[in-house]
Amino acid sequence: MTRFVVDAMLGRLSLWLRLAGFDTLYSTEMQDNDLLAIAKEENRILLTSDEKLHNRAMEVPLETMLLRGGVDERVARVFREFDIPPRIDPSKSRCSKCNGELTEIGPKEKDRVRDLVFDETYKHYDRFWLCNSCDSVFFQGGQWRNIQEYMERIERLMKED
Repeated sequence: MTRFVVDAMLGRLSLWLRLAGFDTLYSTEMQDNDLLAIAKEENRILLTSDEKLHNRAMEVPLETMLLRGGVDERVARVFREFDIPPRIDPSKSRCSKCNGELTEIGPKEKDRVRDLVFDETYKHYDRFWLCNSCDSVFFQGGQWRNIQEYMERIERLMKED
């Protein structure tokens, strides 16, 4: 599966790639040399909005993509270029916070997340996804409709170009 490393200016893109299930390294602390080294050592595609960094990556040579425009256009372009369906399936997603792998927690195991979520959330939902790295918990709450609508928008943008 395609893996990415993303520069500090593309945080929202990294979020959507992780939600789509792609191993995506992102940190505001990584310097250009770190990004280049990681891309080379881990065979990752470098996504950047920095033309100088993009040119340095091409000299190595590394697979890289220079991204311009707004967030939505960037997300649509990357999804189109790498044939990523604009669908979010929590069972395939990665942690949006740390890129860790998620484990689905069903109704019979939900005690595992009792101390990690608000009481009302625990009472209302029976299906959760727990990050194996940072213990963040995800569920299909009120934000789920927004996520689906955003992916519909990305799908429309993918068809425009």
